[in-house]
Amino acid sequence: MSEAVEAANMSPNKRATKRPRTFKSGPAQEEPPALDFSTMEPRKQQVMTTFLAYRNILDAHYDQRERVIKCSRDITALSKKMVFSLLRITQESPEKVFKDVEFKHNQVLELFSKMSKEMQGSNAMKYNRQATPGIQEYIEAVGLWRFLQHNELITKKQVLESLTIESNGKATPLVSVTDEDYLLGISDLPGEVNRYCINSIGKGDRDAVSKCLAFLQMLNEGV
Repeated sequence: MSEAVEAANMSPNKRATKRPRTFKSGPAQEEPPALDFSTMEPRKQQVMTTFLAYRNILDAHYDQRERVIKCSRDITALSKKMVFSLLRITQESPEKVFKDVEFKHNQVLELFSKMSKEMQGSNAMKYNRQATPGIQEYIEAVGLWRFLQHNELITKKQVLESLTIESNGKATPLVSVTDEDYLLGISDLPGEVNRYCINSIGKGDRDAVSKCLAFLQMLNEGV
């Protein structure tokens, strides 16, 4: 009991500090030795060769899929920034806003160009599910841009034209846009038009409010 009291009254400098726990690491694991096919039976050699070939195919598929997903996420993020810039049109001059959006749009096209390398031929549909979130967000952004500039709904043809580049004197689309991509992208557009309308009400811009109302009524009649 007295020992416990003495330990409690001991100054902090004299108290024994608790040593950090240390862990002993075992020997480093060596990489598994390479397969020696020369010692295998012919049938086992065939099985292992087939297995390794399928493994390499799957590894390449998953790596390519992840690259498409990353590009799609980056496109989504930049497209959202385009929308945020466009909604500032009630606070800044249209020339300044559209110039900023044009700069961001060029960055988005660079990402689409990067993603298009992973979606050649049959891969366009193979990885469409991974690419479609970015495509839909892009359609929403350029749709709002088109509405603010020309007071009209962007068409699928115009979306494809915005995603087309000149290569060796030939127009080449960066990615394919399905009907589902276009419709889902356009379906998010009314929400952004509503935000623009609310901002315009705060500024007392009745013409902008009337333009939003006519546009949304047109969409409703089209649906």
